[in-house]
Amino acid sequence: MYSFVARQPILNQHLQTVAYELLFRMDVTNRFPDVSPEFATAQLISDQFLTNPLTRSVVEQPYYINFPHQMLINGQAEVLPQEKVVIEILENSIPNNDLFAAVKKLKRKGFKIALDDFSMDSEWDRFLPYVDIIKFDLTLSTFGDIENFIKRATQRKLIYLAEKVETHEQYLQSKKLGISLFQGYFFSRPEMIKSKKLVSNSSNTVRLLREVNKPELNYATIEELVCADLSLYYKLMRHITNIKYNTRFGITATSMSFRSMAMLLGQRELKRFVSVISITNSNENKPCELYRTSLIRARFFELLYASFNVKEDTTEAFLCGLLSLIDAVLDSPMPLLLSQIALSEKINQSLLDHTGELAVYLTLITKYEQQEWEELEQLLTQLGIDEENFFTMIMEATQWADEIL
Repeated sequence: MYSFVARQPILNQHLQTVAYELLFRMDVTNRFPDVSPEFATAQLISDQFLTNPLTRSVVEQPYYINFPHQMLINGQAEVLPQEKVVIEILENSIPNNDLFAAVKKLKRKGFKIALDDFSMDSEWDRFLPYVDIIKFDLTLSTFGDIENFIKRATQRKLIYLAEKVETHEQYLQSKKLGISLFQGYFFSRPEMIKSKKLVSNSSNTVRLLREVNKPELNYATIEELVCADLSLYYKLMRHITNIKYNTRFGITATSMSFRSMAMLLGQRELKRFVSVISITNSNENKPCELYRTSLIRARFFELLYASFNVKEDTTEAFLCGLLSLIDAVLDSPMPLLLSQIALSEKINQSLLDHTGELAVYLTLITKYEQQEWEELEQLLTQLGIDEENFFTMIMEATQWADEIL
């Protein structure tokens, strides 16, 4: 038996990832109905903080952890490092005297407290002076009710978080009410597309992707495009000068030209890393989490493809995962973007027609990202993919993406 954790990002008003909520699952279907919330939280603490800490992959952001009523009263939240966690009081907790005393004690010890799926019930009023964050579930609360509560609570120093934010419009409306933290997948979808004309940074990204995906690379053209963007040039040069050839041949940044090092790196590796860097450098206004998701998908596609096709090149799988969110990154229609890049038929079919082997990979990773556990379990069974291997690949891909960023 094994357990796993889903990590959902929490973003601020500038679309920067400032925390993660950790969501425990016994398996993808949560098919053990006798497992209590207390067991789930205890297992999450053991697995992720004591045995195999997630903090090694992301060290700067705190984690939100759901705590059931009884565990808070028993003082079990106190084993965690207060600087690394936010204690979430579950929505089904009873606001009685025992819980009130436990919350005050946690606050004295320096913990941050969040009320999950806040119902705005007056029974919770006495807790508010000890609460740091109020979470509103947009599927349970209307914007009108949220606005009324925020107006009533203007004297309190509360931070508001909107969860299940699925559209850019919901994000903007939440911001207008004074909400400053957000959970949901609105950031992985394109904003309103006003025209089919690409802005400058999008155009440069597409040109670079087009060049590195040609059958024969023109190193002079690639160098010209890269050198036009100082940040892009620096990132690519830093990668090239840190590759394995350094120690083997004594290559340094000053001993060879960009073109010479790029040729030594080879077409496959150059295509791979120019694609990564151009995508993650293409739009400063986009949240880092969008790029992280693209990178996780790229590495996951590569690992999964390799597990089925041991001796085949994994570049197509990698690029398909990497480009699967390019419409959201560049705020342009996927067909328009892909029409300007010389990609293989397999990648185009997957991203445009949603057919073929790689399209199944995209469905698989989307089910995981959106925590649709039952559908994920069914798909894993259909594909003959072992659950433990799947989550091992997800974890490896996540750690790789964190290192890249």
